[in-house]
Amino acid sequence: TEFCDMRLAYEALSSEEQARLAPLKARHPTLHSRKLTGFTDWSEEALSRLGWVDRPLIGCHEATGRRTLALASHISELSGYSEEESAPLLRALTERATAPENCYSHRWREGDFLLWDNRCV
Repeated sequence: TEFCDMRLAYEALSSEEQARLAPLKARHPTLHSRKLTGFTDWSEEALSRLGWVDRPLIGCHEATGRRTLALASHISELSGYSEEESAPLLRALTERATAPENCYSHRWREGDFLLWDNRCV
């Protein structure tokens, strides 16, 4: 099991990169997310009800005030960019965010119990 700290990922960005990413919204469409899991059998009615959520690409941890990079594999595109234009940037950010220095790998042993904060991993 691995956890990557999105606060560290954000803090590793240059101030120029942070400023460029700050206004961006990440689009999370239900259809895109489900396609990633291989599910494609949608009725016309279901397709008509599917929507999306736009969330800030840069978040703020409510308890600490630290900024976080809000990445997810089901982001389809970034505001102001097409899917094709967004893909290379999202890949590059994901590669940087999942660098070993940002991640904790746990080797499970009997009796282990882990807690994590979903607001920043």
